[in-house]
Amino acid sequence: MNNFKKMFYLSALILTSSIYLSGCGSSDDDEPSGCNSLNWSTELSTEITALTTAFTTFGQNPTQANCNNYRQSIVNYINALRPYGNCQALSGQSKDEWQKLIDDYEDNLGAMDCSEI
Repeated sequence: MNNFKKMFYLSALILTSSIYLSGCGSSDDDEPSGCNSLNWSTELSTEITALTTAFTTFGQNPTQANCNNYRQSIVNYINALRPYGNCQALSGQSKDEWQKLIDDYEDNLGAMDCSEI
């Protein structure tokens, strides 16, 4: 049960970052791809959908296979988030907070043990 709480916490962090990143955009045409607030959600939609589906599936049927699928969808989402750390609009304290979110994801992901299910 403690493992499930960690997974729920990680999903809450991911949702928080999704909301947080929506303000990362800039209208500057020199921004890297994905930094425009209209593009990031489109570019991450596949990962967000896969993560949401995997979380729901695991919540309804907490098997080891569903846990592993959920865990992999978190890894994919983290990897998709990484390039946003290079957005010019993400600097100073905002960049520090973004990096803390990434670090928290990785810490919680490391504690997520699907073999206990």
